[in-house]
Amino acid sequence: MINPALNKFIALALFLVLSFAAQADWYEATGQAKVRYGDVASAKTRATQDAVKQAMLFAGANVASIQQISKGLLVDDSIQVRANGAVNRIEIVSEQQKGDSISVTIRADIFPEERACYAAEFGKKVAITQFPIQHWEHAKVGGLYGLEKEIPRKIVAMLQSGSSTIYPVAWLDKKLSVHQDFDQQGKVRHELIDAVAQNANSQFVMFGRISDLSFGDMSNSYSFWEDDEFERFFTFELMIANALTHEVIYKNSFHTEAEWTFDMRETVNVNSRKFWNSEYGSAIERNLTDMRDDILGQLSCQQLQSKILAIQEGKQIQLNIGRGQGVFIGQEYRVSYRADIIDNSGNLLTNFVISPYRVRITKVYENSAIAESLDKDFMSNVQVNDVIELKDWSTDW
Repeated sequence: MINPALNKFIALALFLVLSFAAQADWYEATGQAKVRYGDVASAKTRATQDAVKQAMLFAGANVASIQQISKGLLVDDSIQVRANGAVNRIEIVSEQQKGDSISVTIRADIFPEERACYAAEFGKKVAITQFPIQHWEHAKVGGLYGLEKEIPRKIVAMLQSGSSTIYPVAWLDKKLSVHQDFDQQGKVRHELIDAVAQNANSQFVMFGRISDLSFGDMSNSYSFWEDDEFERFFTFELMIANALTHEVIYKNSFHTEAEWTFDMRETVNVNSRKFWNSEYGSAIERNLTDMRDDILGQLSCQQLQSKILAIQEGKQIQLNIGRGQGVFIGQEYRVSYRADIIDNSGNLLTNFVISPYRVRITKVYENSAIAESLDKDFMSNVQVNDVIELKDWSTDW
């Protein structure tokens, strides 16, 4: 029989251990939102949501788009967030309204959870391409043709400041014809994926298109042109493909609408603060923020893969991932290599074979690394352009 005093001691020890393990960290962040139609409460809600997202991202969590703050109030001092971390308590530090903009600064008590996967520690290199406008005539009012480059530029900036999960690479040199790819059930031409990935030196490629810039209840009457307030839509679609497998791993569309406050005959500079501070520009930015949060959650556990760029003296291999993706000297990985197969219908199927080989990183650059084999037979079985899949050595295979 266990001594009751010992029972109490064990219980106390367990409590102390668990309390230490579950210790939370406080993070402070500021969110901003525009006041629309005089609705200050709604603006405060959006600003608070934005601040919580920023705190979660800074804490290393992957915040999903679905977040709930009921009527702008923090129910029971908690917030429901689907992320790799739990928000236990939120305190509003300060609120400030300047013109039509509200800023809310919060302190969030965040309990980081165990990592969802080993791959979440590494930044996935994603090439961001132009977003061509599907219906060119939609962009005529305001002359919004520049959104084809400005939208992906915004996405790159958001991903750069949001999390280490994604390492964005702007590839805006060429306007791609992607409408047929979006129209064929989530399949992208392999040669298109390969061309972008090779030029951008990336594992993933993001393709997008702007599919709606139209107006609501548009008519040819003079009253339409004279009306000071009318609604304009914005819809964009995107797909993200793994360049090493040609698989589309993410496909989604995002829609919003807002008041178009510019003169109908005015040509608008889509790179200007005037545009992005407008009702329409602010609505698009919120749309892009939702997109960013969604893909951060979707891509965090995608396996980090690398193409072998070169073999050096038969002893080392050069990889197209580096410091920017979270790779550092001394890391050891198990390796799987690509061995595609052809099915009975003649279709090429991507296949990765798990190998017993290990490599250790010996040199690291921003976007490349040198690794040496820890197994004698490995170098005799590897070739340039082979694809290796880096995995946690401690993982059971």
